[in-house]
Amino acid sequence: MPVLAPRPAPGQPPLSWTLDALRALEEHPWPGNVTELAHVVRALAEHRRVTGPVRRAELPDPVREGPAARRPGGPAARRLSQMEHAERAAILAALRRHGGNKARAAAALGIGRATLYRKLRGYQGVS
Repeated sequence: MPVLAPRPAPGQPPLSWTLDALRALEEHPWPGNVTELAHVVRALAEHRRVTGPVRRAELPDPVREGPAARRPGGPAARRLSQMEHAERAAILAALRRHGGNKARAAAALGIGRATLYRKLRGYQGVS
């Protein structure tokens, strides 16, 4: 992380991390890729008022809470209903038919593209 953090002020130690905070950073999916990670690290370095290593509690909520907290249905994976299984199968079949093109698949299913994206996100981490 030192590469992503700004240089510390003269006489100040560089940013350091607890293992728990590093684990949270590693587990986060970083949808904005390295740019999002760099933003979080720089914001911590610039606005931090405490000394010592960065703790998990100081991280932004989505990073601190981990991927399980963002999964629909809470920390444990939820099971799909029969209707959801059928819906998921129809969406996946439409995506296959249209070569992965989500706009075409959504149109073929008679739903909006945003609805398709929301439903796909909802199926992540479920069984």
